[in-house]
Amino acid sequence: RIPTENELNAEFISWTGGSNSLGAYGSPLKLPLAGARLRSTGVLGNVGSHGYYWASSVNGINIRFLSFNNSSVSMYSDNRAYGFSVRCIKGN
Repeated sequence: RIPTENELNAEFISWTGGSNSLGAYGSPLKLPLAGARLRSTGVLGNVGSHGYYWASSVNGINIRFLSFNNSSVSMYSDNRAYGFSVRCIKGN
């Protein structure tokens, strides 16, 4: 299943390699800087510089996602039409 916002928050808090792309790739989930498919054009953007991973938590008409780059990591909300990555986890 796709992790919730709380599960993704707990994941990035546990990163020992740093609160950035190094911690993301060093984590058990091995999250790369995959970029995203833009909602307006379908073009891939930010490949190699940003990682965007959907959570299963919705926020009104938007959905929560984890975003990171070489210097930071945070949770945001945005339109579901973006093509962000998913990393499934084992359900309970």
